[in-house]
Amino acid sequence: MQSIKGKVAIITGASKGIGLATARKLAKEGINLFLISRSEEHLERIAKEISKMEVKAFYSKCDITKPAEVEKAFKSFKANFDCLDILINNAGRGIFNYIQNGSVKEWEEMIDLNFTGLVHLTHLATKIMIPQNRGHIINVSSVAGRVGIPGWSVYCATKWAVVGFSESIRKELLKYNIRVTVIEPGVVHTEWGENMPHEWITQRAQMKALMPEDVAEAIYYALTQPENVSVNEILIRPTEQER
Repeated sequence: MQSIKGKVAIITGASKGIGLATARKLAKEGINLFLISRSEEHLERIAKEISKMEVKAFYSKCDITKPAEVEKAFKSFKANFDCLDILINNAGRGIFNYIQNGSVKEWEEMIDLNFTGLVHLTHLATKIMIPQNRGHIINVSSVAGRVGIPGWSVYCATKWAVVGFSESIRKELLKYNIRVTVIEPGVVHTEWGENMPHEWITQRAQMKALMPEDVAEAIYYALTQPENVSVNEILIRPTEQER
């Protein structure tokens, strides 16, 4: 494993769940952070916590479904850092609904956050990484990016899109020494999931689910591989999860 101490990372969805656990893990390992989330109150608290670990921590309140806010966040990032080593596209949203009961509004909300916003952030990150001739992009997908799940059709579609996008840009960017990894967690013990039926909530509560810290460790593993090693995909499930 190589040391990544002193590097600079952007993390989206950093105010809770996997994003927060990853921020804490990377800060502990000496990574300077720029945190993105829609909750300024949470970001301020987390940045103060992380700053005590002797790393730099800045943040930007940003709804990544809004292009102008993403552009503004990157301007703020460039005002505080002169390089970008790691982008972790973690922000995501899942709304349970059978296709006959859905709405254009909820479909657009998931697509814009889970996929379009991720693409936009990646686009801006590569404009920094390509001239550097180095970088690492981590895209958090899901087991739902591998299998179709009733009630989660549009969510699954966005995560399949993330997997396809990740493999495509991996091939585009390898000549610039930029690595791309897609992380596909199964059931994680977080607040994720909206409009979930009772049986889903009960099943998750009864399962010994992954903790956000487990996923953070997988991300750290991918980031710390030697320069000649590109971990393209990590599928991580609870031991008792079947599908």
